[in-house]
Amino acid sequence: MKHRTLPALILAGTAGLSLTACGGSDGGDAMPSGQADMPAMPAMPATNQSPAAAATHVAEGTLNSIDVAAGAVNISHGPVASADWPAMTMTFKLSDPGAVQALEPGQRIRFEFTIEGGMSATVTKISAVQ
Repeated sequence: MKHRTLPALILAGTAGLSLTACGGSDGGDAMPSGQADMPAMPAMPATNQSPAAAATHVAEGTLNSIDVAAGAVNISHGPVASADWPAMTMTFKLSDPGAVQALEPGQRIRFEFTIEGGMSATVTKISAVQ
């Protein structure tokens, strides 16, 4: 029985020492010795986007509707492997609402889009498939 509790106590004690060594237990901002003269590292930009979200994706589909006032289109598209999306129907924002002036609902289209997060996406290029 003692063999099982001793490692747990050692780990608990080691974790406490690690926090103390890093300044975690007293809330202080002091640098551990030897690191005070290190140059400051540039801050990394905060982002919650996945690599797929940051990319431009290409798909084909059917233009179901155009809402010029809202700057949006509704498209039924096939699977988009680069975004890990199945085939679906969804509404996209338009980066340029004027890009759909020559298009009509019911047309087959090819479009490029970016993903802002989740299912929020913006069409950056759109054209009729000939």
